[in-house]
Amino acid sequence: MHDRGRIYGVMAGVFTVSLWASLPVLRSLADLPPMLVAAVAMICASALAQLFGRLQPNRSGTDPKQGWHYWLMAVGGLTGALYGYFLALQSGDPAKVTLVTYTWPLGFVLITDRLAGKGIRLRTLLGSAVAFIGLMPLVLSSSTGSSTSWLGYAAGLAAGASWIAFSLYLRQSGGLSNRGYSTLFVHVSVIALVVHLLFEGPAPSVAITDWLVAGLIGIGPYGLAFMSWGYALRHGPSTLLGVMTYLVPVMAAILLVLLGWSRPSYQLLIAAAAVLGGALVTQTSRFRRMKLG
Repeated sequence: MHDRGRIYGVMAGVFTVSLWASLPVLRSLADLPPMLVAAVAMICASALAQLFGRLQPNRSGTDPKQGWHYWLMAVGGLTGALYGYFLALQSGDPAKVTLVTYTWPLGFVLITDRLAGKGIRLRTLLGSAVAFIGLMPLVLSSSTGSSTSWLGYAAGLAAGASWIAFSLYLRQSGGLSNRGYSTLFVHVSVIALVVHLLFEGPAPSVAITDWLVAGLIGIGPYGLAFMSWGYALRHGPSTLLGVMTYLVPVMAAILLVLLGWSRPSYQLLIAAAAVLGGALVTQTSRFRRMKLG
């Protein structure tokens, strides 16, 4: 039963990164300021969670206790991840700040191993390093060559740290109910809207399709993905899930190739092989136990 739960957790992780990989395509179709997209998406994600709650009233999970952990790690973590990454993109080369942001999976697996009393394991460092180094040619191949200020790098690191905090909260919360996710998404939506009004200004006149795409982002890459990520973190192996997040830019690149927006490249093949290799390295001891068993 325990192994079955881990398998379901890994499947939820694959589903999550697949949805996240669709975000670059969907975001390019919505001509709205970034934090306004986040606000609209989070409201739609909240409505989706409410609908799930009505369809599955007995689903396991709890409503979040709105103490400082919730506001700092859940609401602050998710909001900070969104705003920090958008700020980083505005402050420098998108490829460079994306690469900096993607240092977060290593930090996540090291912290979860530490909290689990496992210490710093060599295969964790090696597996994450293989995946990250293999990802570098793919991400940097889209570099514009523009200069990146210290603010861009700092915002990218802040986005990664915020995502670590959010993921740790989901892993340690014991599982949020659909109602709990709905409440969380509403709180993030309100803060995102305030940030939009303060720093981005009013939105220009846009087409209805822009609002529809923003809503679709809330249903998929934000709504379903965030909820399935929470499930994956509770049931799946944290080390493997951390490495799997490196699949997001790989799968996004594959999607762009399939749509005809990009061409296949050797960087894509290297990145895909490196992420898979890194995942295998982190799970070597588990494979040995399965073979011995």
